[in-house]
Amino acid sequence: MHPAFLVATGGALGALGRWAVGSLSMGTAFPWATLAVNLTGSLMLGVLAVALSSGSISKDVMLLVGVGFMGAFTTMSAYSFEAVEMGESGAFGALAAYIVVTALGCPLLALLGWRVMSLLMS
Repeated sequence: MHPAFLVATGGALGALGRWAVGSLSMGTAFPWATLAVNLTGSLMLGVLAVALSSGSISKDVMLLVGVGFMGAFTTMSAYSFEAVEMGESGAFGALAAYIVVTALGCPLLALLGWRVMSLLMS
């Protein structure tokens, strides 16, 4: 299958998934949906990276799921916009928590996904 088709298909599904998570009512002004998709996406990309390097998944699966789905599901632009909104509204405590949890949580969950998948593959 053509790589662009795989990325586009995964991207469409990831965008729908992102929309679905974002439409859930979290009952708070804090951007829980964006945080959740970015943390989940980071964990999954760690898992996918190990699966690809071990040969457990094909490059086509990585294009579909890793590049397409996860690329559209996770969102740096929404994170940035929501951070600016929090700063503009004076919610500096929430802003600091959002920045710290995203900046530390995403790489740590990617590492966790990598390590867990590596253990499962060995």
